[in-house]
Amino acid sequence: MKLLKGHNAELVNHIFQTLLVTYLVLLLIEQLWEGVVSVYLNLNYLLIAVILIGVIDIFSEVPYRGPEKVRKWDYWFVYILGIMGFLIIKFKTGGLGWLSWVISLIAGVLIVLLSILVLEENHEAR
Repeated sequence: MKLLKGHNAELVNHIFQTLLVTYLVLLLIEQLWEGVVSVYLNLNYLLIAVILIGVIDIFSEVPYRGPEKVRKWDYWFVYILGIMGFLIIKFKTGGLGWLSWVISLIAGVLIVLLSILVLEENHEAR
């Protein structure tokens, strides 16, 4: 059972992606600087909207687009995300001493390796 098709399905898909990224960025900001976001916005309400639009998106028929070519920028973006993940985890686990370095390093490497694995998988699917 498909609720939406064609242009409307693409619109719902775009709204879902935008809301999801917005929610994740605001959640990250709230985790790093407590109280900055929650003073103005209850993130639970945004999460409910993300879930509802996500459910509608699942039951929509978005036209298939073939896999895109992997560019050099995609790899740079993965490395930047890995470094950012390392820094954020190090910041949040700083009280653990040397263990925070180990946890942060492993997490940063995992972010990079798993992201490259996904990029290569999509590239080989073509």
